[in-house]
Amino acid sequence: MGITQPCTLRDDEQTVTPNSYRILVVDDDKNCAQTTMWTLEMLGHTVKMALDGPTAIELAKSFHPQVTFLDIGLKGMTGYDICRAMREESSLQDSILVALTGWGQKEHRERTKEAGFHYHLVKPVDIEALKNILLVLDKKETETAA
Repeated sequence: MGITQPCTLRDDEQTVTPNSYRILVVDDDKNCAQTTMWTLEMLGHTVKMALDGPTAIELAKSFHPQVTFLDIGLKGMTGYDICRAMREESSLQDSILVALTGWGQKEHRERTKEAGFHYHLVKPVDIEALKNILLVLDKKETETAA
């Protein structure tokens, strides 16, 4: 495991999307989850964090995240299981699910798609990849409103 470096944003990176989203970050690596959460908060979003599957599902039911960044290789309940469980919840049908994982092989990408994920990002994820996912969401909301 590598050393986590602090993340700081330039002034021009502070606002990347016109909208602020409710985002859930799920990762059993607390440092990784916190770093992702803090980065997204610096970008202006409301973020909550869960370190395991059951907590993630309960938090998602009450928080109703618009976007969930979800690790796949969780202990116990996998990210695939959490994704499927969230897809079964009617209140979470519109939530965008993003696999945020160290697993990037073709078979893992296929499994994330089959489980119901919208996107698959491989760790370490840079800030541009996070911003691009949120910009896609902004574009969808703009098209829906038009």
